[in-house]
This record gives sequence, structure tokens and C-alpha cells, in this order.
Amino acid sequence: MIDLKILLAAFDELEADGVSREVTIQILKEAFESIFKKKNYEDTRVECDIKPVEGEINIYLVKTVVDEVNDDNIEISLEDAREVDSNIQVGDDFKTKCEIDDFTKADALRFKSVLRQKIKEAQKAAIYEAYSDKEGELITGVVEKIEDNFTLVNIGRTTVVLPDKHKIGEEQFYVGQTIKVYLTNVHSLSGGPKINVSRSDAGFLKRLFEEEIPEVFDGTVVVKDIARDAGERSKVSVYSTDPTVDPIGSCIGPGGNKIQKICAQLGREKIDIVQYHDYPGLFIAEALKPAQVLQVKLNEENKSAIAIVKNDDLRVAIGKRGINAVLAVKLTGWKIDIKEIDVALSEGIIGESIDEMNDKEALLAVERRRKELLLANERELKEIAARQEAKAQEKLEEVAPVEVEEYLPVEEEIEETPVEETPDEEKVEETPVEENVEEKVEEKVEEVKVEYNPVHLQPKTSLADLEKQIEEEKKQAKQVQPSKRKPKKEEVIVKPVPQTPGMSIYTDEELEEMDYEDEEEENTYDDDVDYSDYDKYYED
Repeated sequence: MIDLKILLAAFDELEADGVSREVTIQILKEAFESIFKKKNYEDTRVECDIKPVEGEINIYLVKTVVDEVNDDNIEISLEDAREVDSNIQVGDDFKTKCEIDDFTKADALRFKSVLRQKIKEAQKAAIYEAYSDKEGELITGVVEKIEDNFTLVNIGRTTVVLPDKHKIGEEQFYVGQTIKVYLTNVHSLSGGPKINVSRSDAGFLKRLFEEEIPEVFDGTVVVKDIARDAGERSKVSVYSTDPTVDPIGSCIGPGGNKIQKICAQLGREKIDIVQYHDYPGLFIAEALKPAQVLQVKLNEENKSAIAIVKNDDLRVAIGKRGINAVLAVKLTGWKIDIKEIDVALSEGIIGESIDEMNDKEALLAVERRRKELLLANERELKEIAARQEAKAQEKLEEVAPVEVEEYLPVEEEIEETPVEETPDEEKVEETPVEENVEEKVEEKVEEVKVEYNPVHLQPKTSLADLEKQIEEEKKQAKQVQPSKRKPKKEEVIVKPVPQTPGMSIYTDEELEEMDYEDEEEENTYDDDVDYSDYDKYYED
């Protein structure tokens, strides 16, 4: 008997690591099955019944009942099986219970190795499943160990590595310190899931804004983009979806209390909050703050701009080690050249003033609003058309469809009836038919015509009956149709005239003499004729 307390404690411990009790039971079954297969054969069938509440583990070898045994490992004869169970039949499964106490020490070590490997695989799968859905989120962890180039942070179910290059500047930690890290991505590898975290990523600052500023969390204020040099300075562009809400004031808060909470988690890093504008010139002027920009000249082909500032604001616009200008370029996506007003005038550079750019942005806002209304109207029209189509379809479905067979009048059938052509040898010239004959034929055809009154067919009439009726009408029409061929000439048969007995003109003796004279004339030849003269004539 297995110790129930130890078994339940093991289940609870694995469940705390993310491996559920059902998965643990399945792992135990697979481990027992692998041990039995190695002891016997690979095709051995094993069933494992684990009852954690009762603390029972029952293992059975399963064989198929057959009349003639071919493989003792997976089959058992009906005679042997009925010695144990008299009701068993051919094709049933015969189970033999195995005792765990029969395991040898080698079996126990092999079982332990398999079980440990499968538990590790289950833990890795549970970790990946737990953190794969948290990409782009902030996770709170505890510093576990500090090394020269990285810091180990325990985030709950596992420990992650925070490289020094992903820290905020030169910040230092101590063991046991609670910190927040930004989960950039999770990869599933053969050795286990790889979880990458950072504190210098722009997403880390964006999530801090969502945590500390309610207007950003509910979507009233939107963080458009962030340009960050971790530990030094960051520029955050924001805009409001509600015209009555000031996006910059909402982020700063009364007395700067909101932004101070964020800065406290970033150490010495400074944050500049700028207003996002649709017109690039205004956005560039905002991005170069705290410098005061007077004019901006845009080159949209190269996506470059010249920002003209006050004479004393050039250093402020560039910033310490050029950080302000670099972040402005990252935030806007434009190449920015900064010049003082006197230098720009001397070079003949004149840009657009702030008022002019505000007017252009107002026009852009009107155009954008017009497009939004057009799209909204188009969507509404599509929805109305879809509803009308659906209603029409419903009305069509309400009306029961009636199947009507195609039924042509007899007259059309007569016109379409083909006339058989005679072979080329028998073709004769067509002779015109007299008008009176045609009139008679037409009268007969009109008499044969069948009136066609379109009515709904009765549902009991079958298709075969309709086809039979049409064929009969076609036959009647063919009988009435006049033939266009010239009739053949009738052969004249001469009947022999019977001879009547009468008196002969000549006597029998006279007839014999006439026959003899004819024979003599036939046998008579012109022996006295000289044919040489004829031959000579033809030779010449």
C-alpha cells in the first residue's frame, strides 16, 4: 500500500509548479507503461488505474482472448481465460493484475528516471503556456542573484535573466528587491521556454503610463509613440480622443503627481510629454521642446525638415550630447536640421510659421472628418441594403415555390420538326405546291391544333405521363404535315395478253420450206469476193 499522505503531497507540490493533478496521473501511467514494455515487449498492453484519494495504484497486463494463440505476449487462449472467467468470449480483453512489489531495484531506478524526465517536460510546457499570453506585459519579480553581466529575477514559476544592457542606465539591485520587468517575447525551445525581459524597452514606459494614469488606461488619452534613451531621457507623444480633455495635463497630473510616480520607477530618467499633431511641421516643433521653434520648412520628398529656432535656443534644441535632437528624430521619423533665425535669414531659408501650420492642420482635420463621415455613410448604406436584401429573401422563402414543367404549343413543335433528307442519289427537284393545296393543308393543321391554356400542373401528375402526352401530340402533328418531296413515278406493268386459238395463215409444209431457206442463207458465204483490194486500201 502506498503512503497516501506522501502521494497527495507530491501532487500538491507539482500543482504549485503549474502541473495539474490530471497531468501528473497521466505521467505516472506513461511511466509504468514504459517500464512494463521494457521488461516484456514493445507491443505489450498495459492499463494503469490510479486512485489518489484512496492511495491505490493498480496495474494490469491486457491480452486478447483468441481461439488459437500466435503471440503469448498479447494473446491468450479461450480455454486458459475461462479458467479464471467462465463468461469471457473470444475478442474480449483478459486482464492480469501486476504487483508493484514485484519490481526490482533496477526497475525502480528506471521508473524514477522516466518519471523525473516527464515531470520536467510537463513543467516546461506549463511555464510556456503560462507566459506566452503575457507578451508585452509588466511582470513583478524578485531579484534572486546578481552576476557581473546579468541579474536573475524570479517571476513566480521560473527565473529569468535580465541582461545589464536592458537595465535603466546604471541602476543597481540587491538580492530580495522587488522590481518590475517588461516581458518582450517568449520562445519555445527544446531545452525549455526562453523568456526575454527588459526594463529599457519603450514598452516598459508605456505600461507604466497605463498603470499610473487612468486616462491612458481607459483610452481617453492615447500614447502615440515613445522615443527613449533609457536612464537619460524619453519623449512621449500623446493625443486625446475627447476634445475636452487635455492630454498633456492628464499625464502630468495636479502638481505633477502622476508623472512623478512614473519617474520614481525610472531613477534619473527625464520624461518629455509632447502633443501629437497630424501636420508634420507642428509635430516637429513639439518634439524639439523645450526649445521654441519659430518656423519649419518641410521637404516631403526626402522626408527632411529645417527647424528654425530662436537665436538663444539652439543648444536647448540640440540638448546635452545631442540627446534632445536625436529623440525628436526618432519620435517624428523625419531628418531634422536645426538653425537659428539669423542664420536661416542669411541663407535665405524661410519656413512656415506656427500659425500657418495650425491653419493647414485645421484643413487636414476637416478633410479627415469628411472622409470619416463618408465611410460611416457608406457603411450605413451597406447595412441598410443588407437588411433590405434579408427582408426580401425572407418574403421569398415565405412563398412556396411551384414547379412548372415547360410545355410548348403544338404549332411550335410542328415548326421545329426536322424533315428527313433523302440520299444524294435519290434527291429530286422540289416542285411548287399549288396554293389551294397549301390552303387545304393549313386548314387541316388549324383543325389539329391543340389549345394551350397555361395552368398549374397537379402535383400528382408524373413527369413520365407528361412526356408521353407530348410524344403523342408530336406524332399527330407529323401525320398532318405535308410532304415537300416529289412523289416517285409509278412503274407501268404490261400484262401479257392471252392468246386465243385461231386458223394459221401458212400450212405446215410451207413453214418447213421457209425455215430451210433461212438456214441455207445463213450458211452461204461470199466466196467470190476479193478482199485483197480492201486490205490494200486500208494499208494506203
